[in-house]
Amino acid sequence: MCEKTKKLRFKWEFGDEMVSLHVNQYAYGGRLHIGMINYGEDGPEPFADMTVNLPAYDLEDNEAFINGDISKDLLRFIRENKLGKVLPYTVKSGYGRYAAVAFDLEKLAEYDPSGVASFKENCGL
Repeated sequence: MCEKTKKLRFKWEFGDEMVSLHVNQYAYGGRLHIGMINYGEDGPEPFADMTVNLPAYDLEDNEAFINGDISKDLLRFIRENKLGKVLPYTVKSGYGRYAAVAFDLEKLAEYDPSGVASFKENCGL
């Protein structure tokens, strides 16, 4: 049986996109990775990485830094969809600053149940 992909509307400076979330782990350090898949006229294709891997900083298993390229739109998207709590600090890496988010893994599981289950198993959660 094929499970239906649950999609969300992502609003950004170039319009609205229908996206799904893909939960995984970064190869280096095993931290939380959240990718976004776009559904346009040509079918599904990668849209953006919601998170970035900054291994120099300590995080809890459910926490991640947000991609700085479209962070304002991503943070609004996270808040509007109650995907997690934006933490009250940012970190510097290279020329950028990155916001931290404590994601709600149960809420993420509504959008990628197998990805979250695999992530939790790998982290011993």
